[in-house]
Amino acid sequence: MRWLREFMGLPVYLRSMLIVDLVCNFGIGLVMPIELLFTTHSLGATMSEATLTVTVSSVGSLICHPIIGWVSDKRSAWLGMYLALVFSVIGPVLFAFAQSFPMALVAAFISGLGMSMATAWTSILTLISTEEQHNIVYGINQAELNLGIGLGAAVGGLIAAGGSDFLYRMGFAARGVGFAFVACALLILERRYRLRDLTSRRMIKAHQVDTRPTPATSSPYPTAESSTGLTRQVLVTMALLTVGTLFMDIFGYSQFDAGLVTTLISDPHVPRWSLSLVDVVNTFAVVIMNVILLPRLKNGNHVAMLRTVPLCWAAAWLLIDLALTFSTTASALALASFGIIVFGFGEVMLGISQPVVAARLAGARFSGRMFGLLNTAQSLGYIFGPLFASFVLAGHQPIPLLTACAIGLVIIALPWFLFIRTAKSVRAHTA
Repeated sequence: MRWLREFMGLPVYLRSMLIVDLVCNFGIGLVMPIELLFTTHSLGATMSEATLTVTVSSVGSLICHPIIGWVSDKRSAWLGMYLALVFSVIGPVLFAFAQSFPMALVAAFISGLGMSMATAWTSILTLISTEEQHNIVYGINQAELNLGIGLGAAVGGLIAAGGSDFLYRMGFAARGVGFAFVACALLILERRYRLRDLTSRRMIKAHQVDTRPTPATSSPYPTAESSTGLTRQVLVTMALLTVGTLFMDIFGYSQFDAGLVTTLISDPHVPRWSLSLVDVVNTFAVVIMNVILLPRLKNGNHVAMLRTVPLCWAAAWLLIDLALTFSTTASALALASFGIIVFGFGEVMLGISQPVVAARLAGARFSGRMFGLLNTAQSLGYIFGPLFASFVLAGHQPIPLLTACAIGLVIIALPWFLFIRTAKSVRAHTA
């Protein structure tokens, strides 16, 4: 109820935007279970060739995220959003009509370009909400991301079970139509509540601000608007946040789709339907924990919360590796499910903390480029993460893959976040 009160306390246009986003995330999740099956069953690609669609899509998003971030800051976040939505409509429609694997690769690349809408979307949320609202808005956005993708993947799984070429193509077409609906809905909301004017005013204010830091300043990290330009400290903090995010995605998020799936499939004691169990447990764990924790943690130390994410994910991988040593399927799946819940707790901490840290660091003036950097890091993580998993599994496996990822999270990803200054360190520095 407290979470619902927080949501209902937001302006009508923010609530409407978040509801539209739920539809968008459903479309993203809808085609996830069927993309590889479509390219192999309908287009005759091998499994190794089919995985290239994921790589090509990641390359597309890698290219477009910084561009959309720049457009969002220099022109308009709304313009960046609509450009990305055009790609998001064209890509799935091309998939629906693809008759060859090369055409599917082109469709995957264009769909990847469309995934850059995440950069413009977060920039828009930053500009149309106040700093006090950021904490609750980002948390709800993260909960919707998991709920929408989870529900979409569940429907996509039913389509995949049918094994019908027609249903595969209808799934892609539905995703394209869904993104067209999102574009129309955003256009209506923008005009109805004059949201483009609101973002423009806040961008102008951000360019004009000239706040000089004083000992009374209690910001937990430097902001890009604390001087006339990006200071060295801001650049260093942006680099720490971006590089830490990159390694966290390599050893964490990307392995949820690569290392975890490979580990479960290769274990003879674990049934194939456990992959569906993993998605269901993760989706509902994240949503439930978000509802419980977001109102209580929204005003906490977001840098400290960010540091817990790689630790949670490392613990989750170790728990799953331990679960697979059990002799019975029931006990293995029970402990593995608990590991997935721990992983979900890390996702909640990430969703609450990372956007707040990034928004306060960059300010309205540089928010598009900051979120573009973070999403670019995520795209790189989804390229290098599966490559790391393939390298370990190709005869370089002195320890289990997920254990290697857990070690990487602790000794490679975490240190970058440890060097981000917190409110306590800032007060000590200015005293």
